[in-house]
Amino acid sequence: MSKSLGNTVDPVEIADTLGGEIVRMWVASVDFREDVACSPQIMQRVAGIYRDIRNTFRFILGNLDGFDPVRDAVAFEQMQPLDQYMLRQAVELSAEVQRSYEEFAFHKIYHRINNFCGVELSAFYFDVLKDRLYTSGRKSLSRRAAQTAIWHIGEALVRLLAPIMSFTCEEVWQYLPPVEGRLESVHLTTFPEADDLLGTNEAAIAPDPRQVDDWRTVRAVRETVLKALEEARNQKLIGANLQAQVTLTAVDPVFTVLERFKNDLRYFFIVSAVELKKGAGNGDAPVVVQVSKAPGEKCERCWNFSTHVGEDRNYPTVCERCSAVLKEIDEA
Repeated sequence: MSKSLGNTVDPVEIADTLGGEIVRMWVASVDFREDVACSPQIMQRVAGIYRDIRNTFRFILGNLDGFDPVRDAVAFEQMQPLDQYMLRQAVELSAEVQRSYEEFAFHKIYHRINNFCGVELSAFYFDVLKDRLYTSGRKSLSRRAAQTAIWHIGEALVRLLAPIMSFTCEEVWQYLPPVEGRLESVHLTTFPEADDLLGTNEAAIAPDPRQVDDWRTVRAVRETVLKALEEARNQKLIGANLQAQVTLTAVDPVFTVLERFKNDLRYFFIVSAVELKKGAGNGDAPVVVQVSKAPGEKCERCWNFSTHVGEDRNYPTVCERCSAVLKEIDEA
């Protein structure tokens, strides 16, 4: 970009075209200590990342409809391990972002939050969470735990991004569930601390290295399973992932980790069934994945395949999990 060559980018024109938030995000994305690059293509990439972050807030707000933190919030120790893990990841994010603000390293904030929203939340946590949010009972502990977690994460993100996405974060702040003592503007608040996300329980705030290692293992296995599912789709063995049953043959220490999560593996992998077997440990791969068609019929409510569809004559087209939820809704 050179003024003498006439190929400069006018920030006013960019603001008129894409919005002032995009210009602010671009400023945050560059390292001012180095040569700064700017072009219409770069601005379009920044606009794409802005939309991704805005969609993160949209998912959070959309799934907090009717959520009252005073009435519905769940304590950290009552949450599922996945929710606890993601809240601890948010605490780590907050600490890193605050250090970067102190260093005026705004480009680190831009990239770290973009990675957190795109990889940690959208591609993993939200992807797994949809089943629980969409199919569980409205007042069930599991759904309220998920809502509590995304509420805390939303509260943290909006505060951390407020100096960069000023207007967007102010808008999001007005739509987050109201709580007593909430300040009228996000710009009057402080950055989130660990107890804002985890509560005051010392055991919750204390680091849990085993939990980190466990989830690193589970997520690595998940990536292997997703690749196997993609290959199965390419071979026309299955259509959607929920048509699949996955058989995992794993050796220690991977098997021991998966065994702890065996009841939730099908939700982590977004398949209808998972069978876990222990391998011999004779030098083979840590985990071997086999994909087959899931037995049973498709539940018209959650789209999972189950051999129990039709067992409840009051709800003949849904699985045993959904029939219990529908019964609860009807009784309410």
